[in-house]
Amino acid sequence: MKIKFKIKKNYYESYKKILVIAEIGSNHDNNFSKCEKLILSAKKAGCDAVKFQLFKADKLVPKNSLQYNFLKKLELSEEWIKKISKFCKKNKILFACSPFYLDAVNLLKKYKCDIIKIASPEIKNLPLINLASRSGIPVIISTGDSSLKEILEARKQIPKSNYKKTAFLHCVSEYPTKVQNLNLNNINYLSDKLKFFPIGFSDHSMGINASINAVSIGAAIIEKHITLNKSSKGPDHFFAIEPYELNEMVFKINNFVKSYGNYNKKRLKDENTIFISMSNSRKLIKNEPIKADDIIFARTLKQGLHSRYFKDIIKKRSKKIINEGAKLSKSYFS
Repeated sequence: MKIKFKIKKNYYESYKKILVIAEIGSNHDNNFSKCEKLILSAKKAGCDAVKFQLFKADKLVPKNSLQYNFLKKLELSEEWIKKISKFCKKNKILFACSPFYLDAVNLLKKYKCDIIKIASPEIKNLPLINLASRSGIPVIISTGDSSLKEILEARKQIPKSNYKKTAFLHCVSEYPTKVQNLNLNNINYLSDKLKFFPIGFSDHSMGINASINAVSIGAAIIEKHITLNKSSKGPDHFFAIEPYELNEMVFKINNFVKSYGNYNKKRLKDENTIFISMSNSRKLIKNEPIKADDIIFARTLKQGLHSRYFKDIIKKRSKKIINEGAKLSKSYFS
């Protein structure tokens, strides 16, 4: 059973319509002009959404910790939220954001964020998941560095009324993720364990192959870090993809969906149709019995006597002279 993920009036699902999220994260480098360029690059590539991270260093780690100053430099200004939301709506691309503290959920709701993304570390922050799930905004939950028990605990925070607006992502919290650690089969595993929710993939590997492979095995959502320049300074630039790679990734995902087609088998109008019809290999005289060796199964552009009738006419006698190579008909025999 395919599970659909609803955002506004749109539905996303495996093999049919993939939700592609360009993860900008902190790669805007606190430069709003760069932020706008990244959003426009995602839009041009055909992405459905862009995603940011809204955290405060002092709400994540103690001020005297080694990480504090590092995280402080990466903070997204709350004043940007309104501007980002407005810019995204102007350019018709969904605005997604990861809140890392409770008040951030209310701020995102105030400025009409389209998707709340729960980052992998916050899958253990059950009050945050509960508040996000009751906000009315679609929620996507990443599962990196978590156990099945923790994933199921997170699921319990979601009211049933919000199931159609909730999804989970397979994720490996390794930057970049080694190929041998991708474990894409977890997409199927999570789909079995979380039966009512679509499953996607948050890709931290180098390049675009893992994302395309994930779509081919059923991922309904792809989240991928993007940057304008991999050489830029910052923790997420080096494993992100640049605009030309993003264009290629979205193109290949869309082409896969087009090629996947429907669950049926029928002759298509665009196919070169060749028929196999029976004809005789030699001239037959009237009242002569026809033998197996007298029949050729030839390619024809129009359907003649189908090979399924082969046994029906063997040993029957011709009603008239039948010239060599003629298209046979049941009416020729008695």
